[in-house]
Amino acid sequence: MELNRRNETHINILDIYNTYFSSIYDRLSSAEQFYPYFKNWYFEKVVPEILNNKRDILFEIRDNSVVGLSLVKFEEKKLCTLKVFEEYQNKGFGLQLFEKSFEALETDKPFLTVSEEKYLEFKKIFKYYNFELTDVKKGLYRHDKLEYFFNQR
Repeated sequence: MELNRRNETHINILDIYNTYFSSIYDRLSSAEQFYPYFKNWYFEKVVPEILNNKRDILFEIRDNSVVGLSLVKFEEKKLCTLKVFEEYQNKGFGLQLFEKSFEALETDKPFLTVSEEKYLEFKKIFKYYNFELTDVKKGLYRHDKLEYFFNQR
């Protein structure tokens, strides 16, 4: 009987992990329109590397609600994804997430890329932090679409 309880506990922990990472993906899934393999990348690369301490998810929380999050990759000092949820945008939470990401990555000039559609949305913030545009690639993730690279080492 004791063995069965252990297995049930193990399954419940796995269910908790799956629910946790799936609910985060649900909030980020709109990135799929700019990065066609985003779901595969998230579940096959990001989640295992979070569990191995190679990446992390940083949350911005206000009044017991998650208002946004960022995904960082430590080795590359890369800010992979930053998202302030729509209902909380234009309230300064994005800047706070950038600051948390800088702290976690131990740099105020993280490597990051942004799609051409999101470039104008982030341009003011990139200028504010004096990020350096280091490359522009066409067709990297989608045919004929530009990807802007910042602070590439």
